[in-house]
Amino acid sequence: MGGITPLVSTALPLANSVIGTVRNASAGQSSAGQSSAAAQQAAAQQAAAELEYKRQQDAAQAAAAQAALEQKYREEAAAAERSAQAAAAARQQQAQLEAEAQARQWTHDAELRQQEQELQRQKDEASAAAAAAARAKEMDDYRSSQEQTLAQLRASQEEAVRAKEADAQTQLSQLTAAADAAEQRRLAALRQAVSKTRAGLGARGVTAQDGSGEAILLGLTNSSETERKDAQATDQLKRAAIQQSLDEAKRRNLLELSQLADRQRLEYMSKFF
Repeated sequence: MGGITPLVSTALPLANSVIGTVRNASAGQSSAGQSSAAAQQAAAQQAAAELEYKRQQDAAQAAAAQAALEQKYREEAAAAERSAQAAAAARQQQAQLEAEAQARQWTHDAELRQQEQELQRQKDEASAAAAAAARAKEMDDYRSSQEQTLAQLRASQEEAVRAKEADAQTQLSQLTAAADAAEQRRLAALRQAVSKTRAGLGARGVTAQDGSGEAILLGLTNSSETERKDAQATDQLKRAAIQQSLDEAKRRNLLELSQLADRQRLEYMSKFF
C-alpha cells in the first residue's frame, strides 16, 4: 500500500487542475457569449481532461492493485519462508528426537545385551561348576568303587592266606606229630634190636665190648641214625613244600593285587583324561 498513495496524490491534483481550467474556460466563454465553436472546443477539452483524469485513476488503481499483489506475494513468500523454516525446524527437532530415541534404544539394547551376556556368563559358570562338581563326584565314586574292589580282593586274599596258613600249620603240626611218633618208633625199634642183638651175642658167647659185637651194635645204631636222618630230610622237604606253597600263594596274591591296581589306573585315566 505504500506505493499506491504517491500515485493517487500525484494524479488527483493534475486532474483537478485540468477540470478547473476547463470550467474556467467554459465560464468565460459563457459570460462573454462566444460562439458555439468555442463551446464545443471547451467541451472537447473538458472531455479530454475527464478522460485523462479517468486514465490517471485507472493507472493509480492498477498501480495500487499491482502494489497490493506484490505485497501479497511478499507476504505469501514470507509466510512460505516462515513455514519452510518452521517445517525445517520441526524436521530438525523431529530428527533430533528420533536420534535421541534411537540413541536411547541403542543404549537400552546394549544394556540388555550386556545383561544377557552377564546372565549367560553366570549360567555358564554355574553349569561349568556343576559339571566340575559332577565330574569330581563321578571320579570320587569311580575311585571309591575301584578301591572297594581292591579292598575286597585284598580281604579275600588275606582270608585265603589265613586259611592256607592255618592249613599249613595243621600240616606242619601233623608232620611234627608224625615225626615224633616215627622217632619214638625208631628208638623203640632200635632198643628192641639192640636187646635182641645183645641177647643173641650173649647166647653165642660174644659181648658188646668185643669187636664183632660192638660192630654189630654200631651197625644197628648207624642204620637207625640213617633212618632218622632220612626221616628228617623227608620231613624238611615236606615242610619246605608247605612253606613254598604258602609263599607262592602270597606272591600270586601280590601279583594279582598289582595287576588289578594297574588295570584300575589305566581304566581311570582312559575314562577321565
